[in-house]
Amino acid sequence: MKGIAVAAAVVRYEARMAARSRAVWIGMVPVSLLGAVFGFATLTGQESARLNAGAMAETLLVIVPIGVAAVLADRLRRSRTTGLGELLDTMPLNGAACTVGALGGALAVALAPVLALVAVLGAVIAVRTGDPVAPVWALLAFLLVVLPACVWTAALAALLGLALSVTLARFLVIPLWYWAVYWNYTLWWVPTPVGTVLVPSGEYPAQAWFGTTPVWAGYGQLDWLSPAPAGAATGLANLACVLLGTALMVGCARLMRKR
Repeated sequence: MKGIAVAAAVVRYEARMAARSRAVWIGMVPVSLLGAVFGFATLTGQESARLNAGAMAETLLVIVPIGVAAVLADRLRRSRTTGLGELLDTMPLNGAACTVGALGGALAVALAPVLALVAVLGAVIAVRTGDPVAPVWALLAFLLVVLPACVWTAALAALLGLALSVTLARFLVIPLWYWAVYWNYTLWWVPTPVGTVLVPSGEYPAQAWFGTTPVWAGYGQLDWLSPAPAGAATGLANLACVLLGTALMVGCARLMRKR
């Protein structure tokens, strides 16, 4: 119980610090507004609320994870340069959990405008489709499609922010995200997780629980990593791989902070 209390304290502290940071709001509010433009464009109202929610979530992935990465690239470096990392290391909580708490608190604040946008889009879906459960579908789409991708990019940006300058990390995370999610290797061959269960694009979960039609899922460069989308099984496999990749990046960040 004491460890849980310490972890919660780390999350609260980082959330308060992120909430006081103008850079977080300056970065995420415009991203959310741009996401609103993309999101509204996908809401035809001619399909089910479930399908509209899935399509909306996939559209938000074009811009939201990049915004999250940009505003959180300095989270772990900031705690190291201010001495907070050393303070956290003295607490009765392992270092990896402290790192997760540091990222988790800031991520919760960064995603607050996006969650508000999802609530608005859920209401719009409800009006256009006549389905009162639409806000629930929109929230589930956020949790299953958008959130894992944002956690992945946040961990990637924070890791790059420790290894490189924060400015360079913010620039690098953009091409890395599009390489991992949108690279068309049939036009220009480069090894990429696109189409495999390793991809953080949300295509597998969106197909599994929201009935969307995936573009690349199942067509990766390695057949054994590219199962055809088949409902909950492949959706869960993709989520597990994305979370495992995130955990590896967090572990590397923890090692770098110790050194």
